[in-house]
Amino acid sequence: CGFIRLPCTARCRNASVANHYCARCCRPLLISAMRRRLIPGLLGRITGVSRVVASRVAARPTPEIVFPADEPLSTLPVVVLDTETTGLSVHKDRLVAIGGLQCRGGHPEPSPPLDYLVHPGIKIPPRATNIHGITNERVAFAPSFPLIWPSIQLFWHRRVLVGHNIAFDLAILRHEAERAGLSFHPPAAALDVGMLYAGLKPRMSMISLDTVAQDLGVEISSRHSAIGDAEAAAAIWAQLLPALSRLGVATLGAAQKLMAKQRDLIHGQSRAGWAVDLLLPHRGMAP
Repeated sequence: CGFIRLPCTARCRNASVANHYCARCCRPLLISAMRRRLIPGLLGRITGVSRVVASRVAARPTPEIVFPADEPLSTLPVVVLDTETTGLSVHKDRLVAIGGLQCRGGHPEPSPPLDYLVHPGIKIPPRATNIHGITNERVAFAPSFPLIWPSIQLFWHRRVLVGHNIAFDLAILRHEAERAGLSFHPPAAALDVGMLYAGLKPRMSMISLDTVAQDLGVEISSRHSAIGDAEAAAAIWAQLLPALSRLGVATLGAAQKLMAKQRDLIHGQSRAGWAVDLLLPHRGMAP
């Protein structure tokens, strides 16, 4: 097994040389030592290179698509997305994980999912780890945001973004891009499954992901993981489509107008600094 040349008080039972730490039985000490000695310099170099690469890729002009208001929801190309962060402030907190699925209407496409752990550049507070389970050790060798940003932008290119409280995720990503000095190209449009659910059931006082999933019979397999919550949101989206159609909401424009009626939700999200401007009907629609 591998080992690293560090002083040790006793011979490691797996090492072939005395006074060396073994990577198998002394892994916590090995990780700690590598973090102290190697990671600060390594991350600095990676971040610098990744910012240059990401800025060049992001600077390339990409043709945008504008979906008409009468675009059917049943065949709409979408990306269902979720993020995990260091906290709930879109201005101060950082991205630690992102997950997404590409769908056509309510049907998943066979393309690989978007699934990244992200080095946030700051320590992850224990209160955040208690929720999503992501520790500083898990993201120690994860890519920084500038390195994955081009992949995220390409993943939702020419698609409508869908998610639960998706304005929060968009605000986090927009601030990350601004912080890194990168361009932010918003998706063609964005739909919030929570707001759509509230439009269907205005008497429901709670529209959390757990509440909506339970009411629609959707099982959440990995709660508070980015890809797990994205999968749950995709299942909710698929369940909402026929219910919305029965209400006469069968197009992108009709869905955006239904969201615009949720004034209390919009006001609360706007006050929190979420990217509500990307949800409003005048965005992503042809006249």
